[in-house]
Amino acid sequence: MGDHMHIQGRSTSAWRFLLAIVAVAGLASAGHAETAYVSDQSVVQVVSTNVQGKNVYIPSTIVVVAGKPHTLSFFNTTEVPHGFRVDGLDIETVLPAQEEHEFALPALEGGKVYHVHCQLHPAHRTGTLVVLPAAPAK
Repeated sequence: MGDHMHIQGRSTSAWRFLLAIVAVAGLASAGHAETAYVSDQSVVQVVSTNVQGKNVYIPSTIVVVAGKPHTLSFFNTTEVPHGFRVDGLDIETVLPAQEEHEFALPALEGGKVYHVHCQLHPAHRTGTLVVLPAAPAK
């Protein structure tokens, strides 16, 4: 089976990505013209680790609200550096081994889903970044 379980010719990471897209589309159209979200969370914690031989980000789905910058705080529990890249955005960093590393995520447009992965070792560590629409300022 390798590092990825396949379901009808698609890896589970591809299915997770498609599910995240469907979830955002469903949230935006679930009986409302547009659902909007509010969050006071400015720092998002993510762990880059190895669980029973599988290289992962925990959580594998990172959720932020649009319109304001966030800090992503990564802790890489492994013995080697790993990367974090957001496809479609100019966001890429290296996560030092056995260290916590923070970097700024700029304010992003809501209703978007991005694929994230380790650019240093493309065969593993994948996930999604979901940007929820923000509520209008009061």
